[in-house]
Amino acid sequence: MKDNPDSNNALPSMATRYLRAFNAEKGRRLDKLGSLLSGAARNNVVLVMMANRGYSDLFDNWVRSCDLNEIEVRSWSVFFAVDEFAAANAERQGFRTYLDRASYGDQPRDAVQRFGDRDFRRLMFQKTAIVEDILCLGHDVLFQDVDVVWRKDPLPHLLDDAAREHDARFMFDGKNPFHAPLHANTGFFLLRNRPQTRTLWTKVLSAYPEMARCGSQQAVVNRLMGDEALRIDILPEADFANGHLFSIERPSRLPPDPFVIHCSWTGNREHKLKKYRKEGLWFL
Repeated sequence: MKDNPDSNNALPSMATRYLRAFNAEKGRRLDKLGSLLSGAARNNVVLVMMANRGYSDLFDNWVRSCDLNEIEVRSWSVFFAVDEFAAANAERQGFRTYLDRASYGDQPRDAVQRFGDRDFRRLMFQKTAIVEDILCLGHDVLFQDVDVVWRKDPLPHLLDDAAREHDARFMFDGKNPFHAPLHANTGFFLLRNRPQTRTLWTKVLSAYPEMARCGSQQAVVNRLMGDEALRIDILPEADFANGHLFSIERPSRLPPDPFVIHCSWTGNREHKLKKYRKEGLWFL
């Protein structure tokens, strides 16, 4: 009898099953991804994101923000689809797209009901695993959630002189006590392809059972980064604005001219849409 993913008791066995399938499919998957990504990188960086049907309009909104601001993203991106709808939607818009349920598990097709719920925990596996795959292929990884808006091309800034001194660059998540002392947000980050970052992310992926229990990839990443000899840069809020800077109820503290705005600190998709619209960041 299959585990019911909506049961708390099913989470440990689900995590084990996901990791086992991911490792079993590794050779086949990396061959396909290597072919798909041929010529895709920009300065060895691949922009990586994922979504299911329920979040496809958030992906569309990000694409629209890039097109409106004349930022070229398609040539160096790969979109990891959770389902056929999301795959077809990204392909129609000219993105390299990869769909692989055998490797990433049976994931939900709809938006989660609330942050940290069981479907959210399931999606955290694919979110973590796709970063591991791109690192295995030798690329630097710029990962982002799809609930972002780009106003300016962030990559030249991310690859400036400071980038040579850092192994990883993360958006700041605000003074969330659960993620001290770095307060790194895992909705937008750059990992340079170095032995220490590959070691870190392999440990993050192996800790997926912990993510499934606690409901947070971010907490696991912040904890493990403190255990590694990594040079971490937390990006300035003036350039990379996270969701703690704006809300529905209070006046906005968004900076005037950021590269990226992340619509985080929300409970669900509907909450995100309200925040986007309040700030004039919904372009569809």
